[in-house]
Amino acid sequence: MGDKADDESSGSPKAEPELNMESLRKRKRESIEEVPKKRRIKASEDENDGTNQSIIKASKRPGSPIQEIIESKRKRGEAMGDKADDGSSVSPKDDTEQLSGTTPAESPIIVTGLESFTFHKMLGEGGYGKVMLATHQATQQQVAVKMVKKRRLLHKSRDKILIERQVLEMTRKSPFFTQAFSTFQSQDYLFYVMEYLSGGDLHSIMSNNAPFPIAATRFLAAELICGLQYLHSRGIIHRDIKPENILLDSTGHLKIADFGLAVMNIFGDTKTSGWAGTQVYMAPEILQDKPYNTAVDWFSAGVVIYEMATGRHPFYQGKTDETTIKAIIDNDPVFPRKMDPQFKAIIYGLLDKDPESRQKFVDNIRDHPFFMEINWTDIEEATACPPFQLPPPPVMTSDTMKDVLSFTETNNPQIAETGQKLFCGFTFANDGWKVIK
Repeated sequence: MGDKADDESSGSPKAEPELNMESLRKRKRESIEEVPKKRRIKASEDENDGTNQSIIKASKRPGSPIQEIIESKRKRGEAMGDKADDGSSVSPKDDTEQLSGTTPAESPIIVTGLESFTFHKMLGEGGYGKVMLATHQATQQQVAVKMVKKRRLLHKSRDKILIERQVLEMTRKSPFFTQAFSTFQSQDYLFYVMEYLSGGDLHSIMSNNAPFPIAATRFLAAELICGLQYLHSRGIIHRDIKPENILLDSTGHLKIADFGLAVMNIFGDTKTSGWAGTQVYMAPEILQDKPYNTAVDWFSAGVVIYEMATGRHPFYQGKTDETTIKAIIDNDPVFPRKMDPQFKAIIYGLLDKDPESRQKFVDNIRDHPFFMEINWTDIEEATACPPFQLPPPPVMTSDTMKDVLSFTETNNPQIAETGQKLFCGFTFANDGWKVIK
C-alpha cells in the first residue's frame, strides 16, 4: 500500500486529524451490552506473538488437530459413538455426566475439567472472564479455554446465556468461525474449549502492518463476507464485528469469534433493538436507537475492511465518543487519494446510512468488480490460498500457570439453585467427541 496519502473530502465536512491504527490501538474500545443501555464491557486484547506478514503464497487451511486424531481413529475402525445431548438437570456436575454415555475404553477420551489441561498463558481478559492457552493432556493439542464468570450473567435470561453456546454449535461446520470442541461448567464458571488460532486477532495484526496490500484486503474481505452470509442465513446477527473479534489461523485464514452479544431468529422483516457492540463500529441505526436487522453487521464489516486497506477509521472526526458518533451518523467516509475506485464503491455500499439500501447492495456483492479475482467456490470450501503467510506459531509447552481461577470471588456465597437453573443445557460436545467424568 505504501505511505498514507492525503484525504479526499468526498463531499463531507473537512476531517479533523485522522484516527491512525496506533491511536486506535491505544484508544479505549468497548463492547456495549443492550441492557442497560450504557453498560459497557471492556474488550479483551489478545497478545500478539509477532505476526509480521510476508507476502508469499500460503497453504490450504488445515483441519482441527484434534479432529484429525478423531478421523484417524475412524479410519482404524475405532468406536466413535453419536453426538452427545445436553442434560437438563440443575447441577453442573450432572450436566457434565449427561454427556458421558460411554466408558473409558471408548475413543477418543475427552475429559471436561480443568485437570484435563496444562495452562501456559493468558490470551485475553475481559469483564466476564478470560481466555487461556492450554494443552489438552490426553491429545497433547493446544487449545484456547475461555472461562466466563457465571455471577456476571445472572441478570440475563436463560436464552441469552445460552446464545453463544448455541451459535458455536450452529456454526461448527463452517470454516469461517472459531470452533468449540466442547463446553462444560462448574459451580462458578462456564468453560468453552476452543481451537487455538495462533495467527492472533486482526486488531493486533493491523496495528503492526496496516495498511494491507489490496490483495490481502480483498481476500480477507471475501472470507468475512462468506462468514457473515452464512451467519445471517441462519438468522443470527453478530452485533460486535470488529478487528478484535476476527482471528486468523496459522495459515492466514479468517475466523469470526465471540458471539456473546449475538441475537438469533432474525429472518426476513424481523428486527431487534438495543445498543450492542463497539461504538466506533456501530451502524447508524443502532446509534440512533432504531430497530435493526442483519444489515448492522455489514456496516461494521465495512469499517473493518476500510481499516485494513487504509489504517484509519472512515468517519473519525474527533477524540470524543460524541464527535465520532455524529460523524458515523452524518458524514460520508473519507478516502486517501488515489484509492482504488472499485474499493471505494464497495465501502460506499457497505457504509450506506440506509440499512435497506445497504442490504440490497450486499445481496449482489459477490458480483462486484472489486471481487472479480475471487473464486467464491474456493473461498467457501476453504481451499483458496491467502496472499500472505504468517510466521510459524511459537510452541507453548514449557511455561505453565497454576491457579488459573485464582481471581474467583472466594468470599461470595454459592450461586443459588434458582440461579444455576439458568445454565442448564449449557454443556455440549462437538461431533465425534466423547466426554467422561
